[in-house]
Amino acid sequence: MTKSALFGLILLIPLLVLVAGCMEPPIKEPSVSVGDIALSDVSLRAMTVNTTVVIFNPNPLGARLNKVAFDVYYLDDGLNYLGHGEKSDIGVKENGNTTVIIPVTIGNIPALQATGSLVRKGSLILKVNGSAFIDVKVTSFEKRFEQSREFQASEFEGILPLNSLSGTSINITEGLAQLGGFLDQAQR
Repeated sequence: MTKSALFGLILLIPLLVLVAGCMEPPIKEPSVSVGDIALSDVSLRAMTVNTTVVIFNPNPLGARLNKVAFDVYYLDDGLNYLGHGEKSDIGVKENGNTTVIIPVTIGNIPALQATGSLVRKGSLILKVNGSAFIDVKVTSFEKRFEQSREFQASEFEGILPLNSLSGTSINITEGLAQLGGFLDQAQR
């Protein structure tokens, strides 16, 4: 090997080490999941569905959740729309999870329909379907997510009305089931 080739090789090795040390590791895709779907404030007038969205960022740098948006449905002979949830401009931790709870208040008619389905079937399946738009400094990702949860009627014994009004023969549970079915038919 000539002296000039040896000298060039000696200069090339530190240059490669320097360049390799300056390179950033590749950006990994974050993941998005639904941690929990919970009902609160269930009444004949409305109900609130609290959806917990978990964003896992495996990167050594923070990110920005530009927007998370989803729709809430209940299953009763198909998907029945209940409402929409959305939140934007949230900081996402580096190398870890960021949890966001997004409440969705469901209005009168859809709440009555869902409650009627719960009373009629003894359970209620809620489904959340949406996307999160995450910006990780040099690139951005759209991450879709979907989750379902089944609620049993027994979970609402303290919230739903009694089976009948005392001193009358009016059965509230049966009336709710009929009203829910009637409202379902009226909207089809």
